[in-house]
Amino acid sequence: MSRLEKWQSLNWHTSFFALGELPTKLSELIDALPNRPDAGIEEAVSGVFKMAKEIIFDITVHDKITLTPLAWVIDSHTFDYVLTTLFEGIFDTDEDVKPRLALALADEVPVVPNTDEVAPRLEAIYADLLTSGFTTQSEGTSRRYVLTERARFDPESGIKSDRPVIQPAEVALLLKRLRDEQEQNAEIKAVLARLTAAMTELQELLNATERNEHDLQRCLTKYPIFFGPDYRRVIPKHRLGSDYEMDYALELIDGSVDVMEIEASTHPLYKRGGDPTVALVHAEQQVLDWLAWLDVNSPYARTKLPGVRRACGIVVIGSRARLSEADGERLRWRNMMYAGRLTVLTYEDLLDRCEVLRALLLGRVQDSLSE
Repeated sequence: MSRLEKWQSLNWHTSFFALGELPTKLSELIDALPNRPDAGIEEAVSGVFKMAKEIIFDITVHDKITLTPLAWVIDSHTFDYVLTTLFEGIFDTDEDVKPRLALALADEVPVVPNTDEVAPRLEAIYADLLTSGFTTQSEGTSRRYVLTERARFDPESGIKSDRPVIQPAEVALLLKRLRDEQEQNAEIKAVLARLTAAMTELQELLNATERNEHDLQRCLTKYPIFFGPDYRRVIPKHRLGSDYEMDYALELIDGSVDVMEIEASTHPLYKRGGDPTVALVHAEQQVLDWLAWLDVNSPYARTKLPGVRRACGIVVIGSRARLSEADGERLRWRNMMYAGRLTVLTYEDLLDRCEVLRALLLGRVQDSLSE
């Protein structure tokens, strides 16, 4: 049963005296209708809306929109007050009905869907009305209005005040937003939990005192978030023809590709005198060989990695904790000299990437909880 049918089935009558003073008298209703030369249509509709207990929103079989105000009026036979429909306004489009919904907002009259099936349409129109406003036509001139949070104007005091009546569609929109935020927060918390587990596992591996490339690769493959959110695909052990096998091919969001070699976290990067170690030079040369192969064999390479054109290389090796301040500066200069074509990172750099992402996600959760 629709909402309008429920109201009509109640057949509500009450005596003239039971309700006390009511704003609706039959003469006032007639005066409010647009049958006077000096009565503008918006003023007339607003006058009727103010008398309404609620306005029922519905959609016809021909996809027309109807607004039906319900109000108490005097039965001319019994002189009782009767809750009845005043009229049925019919509108062709969502844009046509938006000015009337704006009037209902201003007059603090709830607009209620006639059935659950039409509720999403009403919510969508209200969402558009509240964000982008509505347009009116007057004497060939089009005007655009945007609603403020204080939509009600008291003509006696001349002061705008907060609307005490919340539209059902507004409540539905708020509940939908809360549900969406809860689902989003649940997803964020799941990512946070996985980030924490990944960082804990990698940190434990960095405490090792023996070579641990295989354990490190297993950890990075298990948690590809270490490579950063810029990569949409992480391919371990990707072969370059029959010549090379890369530790990782990393496909970026734009389709381009980085190649990565990982070495043990226990490897030192520099000797006591400041020269690069054999391990660092070997890892860099390995990546440079891959980049050279890709440059020479790019048509073949693109059959497996379409984004491979001018790939960049990454070496992950050693631990920042084992670098002296001077060696850390040497590493920064070394990366600058490669001008982005090759980058050397320590495992702490991967942890830092995760920590930044973790801080962003935590801030997002906290911001949503404080709203």
